[in-house]
Amino acid sequence: MTPSVSSDALFMLVADSHPREFLVSFLEAQGYAPLVLGHPGEMVKTLKRKHQATVFVDCLTVGNYGPGLYAKLKVACPGCRIVLLCNKSHHEHRDLVKEAMDLGIYACLLAPFAEWEILAMVRRSQGTRPVG
Repeated sequence: MTPSVSSDALFMLVADSHPREFLVSFLEAQGYAPLVLGHPGEMVKTLKRKHQATVFVDCLTVGNYGPGLYAKLKVACPGCRIVLLCNKSHHEHRDLVKEAMDLGIYACLLAPFAEWEILAMVRRSQGTRPVG
């Protein structure tokens, strides 16, 4: 399947290997090529060259680097849309979700992630509509 838009502005800063592997595999099967970065500094540097992007970040990463991460990403790319990935069974994630929403992130998805939700985030944030 070929996506209707370029996926050159689709990024992941996901420390937890299980959701990261699922997302990469699923998105590649849909014709997207997400770029996985291992450190916020790399993400900021990469986003500075973009006008718009979709950035998947997980609660583990935010827990490691703090909520200031959102501001750094938005300064680097004001048009980026941050999608926070969390596990609702982890009670400490609830505070991270509330804080993220208060800080204006684009969306928060709770595991287990539905494939249609992932596609909706990618397509909506890249200006396309879901097919079907």
